[in-house]
Amino acid sequence: MTATVPSAAQSAPKRSVAELQAEVNAARLEMLASVAQVKQQLTPQALMQRGLRSATGWFVGPTGVRPERVAIAGAVAVGIVLVVALGSRRRK
Repeated sequence: MTATVPSAAQSAPKRSVAELQAEVNAARLEMLASVAQVKQQLTPQALMQRGLRSATGWFVGPTGVRPERVAIAGAVAVGIVLVVALGSRRRK
């Protein structure tokens, strides 16, 4: 008493060569569109805009400019200038 279960390949409808070619062409066009979209997102201008939005978002919140973050960036900049100035003074 062996029951035979039809496999997925046997129960799937047969597709014509034209249908398979159409499916492959549709997949190829979809892949090309995806590649074009990724290529557009990776242009130098797009990367620059994304970085600018990210930096602006760090300094500006929903209520406006975040003074504490501006102060942090200012303190870091002053610290870097002091380190460079003291380092060049010691070399002389």
